Amino acid sequence: ARPRPSTVRDLPRAAWISARASTPNVPLAVLSVPIYAFSILPMTLRGGLYLDRTRTGTVLFERRRPILDGFVVALVTAAAFVLWVACTLVFDATIMLLLGLAIYAVLLAGAVIALVQPGGTTLSASGPETPKGERWMVAALAQLPGTRLTAVMLARRLVEHAPAGSVLVAAAATDALLERYVRAGFTAGRARRVYRLVPAQT
Repeated sequence: ARPRPSTVRDLPRAAWISARASTPNVPLAVLSVPIYAFSILPMTLRGGLYLDRTRTGTVLFERRRPILDGFVVALVTAAAFVLWVACTLVFDATIMLLLGLAIYAVLLAGAVIALVQPGGTTLSASGPETPKGERWMVAALAQLPGTRLTAVMLARRLVEHAPAGSVLVAAAATDALLERYVRAGFTAGRARRVYRLVPAQT
C-alpha cells in the first residue's frame, strides 16, 4: 500500500531531520530548523510530507505546483508580519522590535547555513531537459545521521505508486544521491536534476 502522508504536527520532526542531515553538527542544525520548516511547509499542507515508521527519514512527494506553493509562502509571511505588527501595538514596542529582529536573524542565519553546505542543489528540479507532462516532485530526501537509509526506501515506495503517465522530477543534493536516483530508473539532467517517466496505463 502507498505510505500515508504525515501532517503539520510532524513538521518539526521533518524539519529537524532535514536540518540535521544537511549540517555538520547539532548547533548549526538547530539554527537552520526554522528555515527548513518554512521551506517544506507548502508541500506539507498539500499532503506531500512523508516520514518513515522509525521517524528517522523523510521525503516530500507531491504534484509540482510552484505558483500555489509560492502563494502559501507569501501568505504565511504576510500573516507573520501582521501578527508582529499587532503585537507591537498590544505589547511593549521595543521588546517586540527586538524579538522580531532576533527571529529574522535566526531565519537569515539558517538560510545562510543551508546555502553554504556542500552539495547544494539547483533551485528547480525541472529544466529544459525535463519532458512535458504532469510533474511530481521528489524532494527533501533526508536521513538522520547514523540511521538506516529508510528515506530512500520510503521514496522508492512512493515512486512505485506514482500516477500513471506522470513525470517524476527531483534535484539530487550530492553526486552519491544522484547515482542512487539513476539506479532507481531516473534519467540524469543538468545541475544534478533527474526525471523519470511513469508509464501510462494501457
